[in-house]
Amino acid sequence: MSNRRLDPLIDRAFAPLGPALTKAGVTPNQLTMLGVVLSFVGAAVLASGRLRAGILILAFTWLFDVLDGALAKYSGQVSRFGGFLDSVMDRYTEGAVFVAFAYYYAAAGNPLMAGVTVFALIGAAAVSYARSRAENEIDGKCDVGVGARLPRLVILAVTTLAGCPSAGIVVVLALSHYTVLQRIVYTRRMLRHKIQEDT
Repeated sequence: MSNRRLDPLIDRAFAPLGPALTKAGVTPNQLTMLGVVLSFVGAAVLASGRLRAGILILAFTWLFDVLDGALAKYSGQVSRFGGFLDSVMDRYTEGAVFVAFAYYYAAAGNPLMAGVTVFALIGAAAVSYARSRAENEIDGKCDVGVGARLPRLVILAVTTLAGCPSAGIVVVLALSHYTVLQRIVYTRRMLRHKIQEDT
């Protein structure tokens, strides 16, 4: 199920929290930054070798990524800056997960998996950049691909809790770079159509 199809379900699930958070004076941007801080705490726990505890903390912080958007819609505080801030902070929080795993593997004397994790981080970052750059060129959405942020995080969480984080990282690596390829192909096709329409 795509993120877009999940949005209405997420909104309904977290809508009851909107009034309480608004009454408490909490803003969407505050929730965003709180989630970032807690994600670094979770990453530090993960890097120390307590993988399940770390990933559970990180999974909890991912709720803030949902709550800030739900609160913004409920309270009428949706803004372009809020969307920008949320997107940028997503890169930090996801990057922290990969850095934590890379540190864990390096400290455990497993340079191969540390390298694989770094390559997975590069792929994850490239997925987001490919979308941003493509949308500037084609003047439209470029959210194609199977390796978006939510599936990547779910895969890492599930495989880590199951005791096989290495498998999850390898899967995320493959999905991320494949998604970049999908977005490159899609952008090329859209630009060709655009050129044909202009001629």
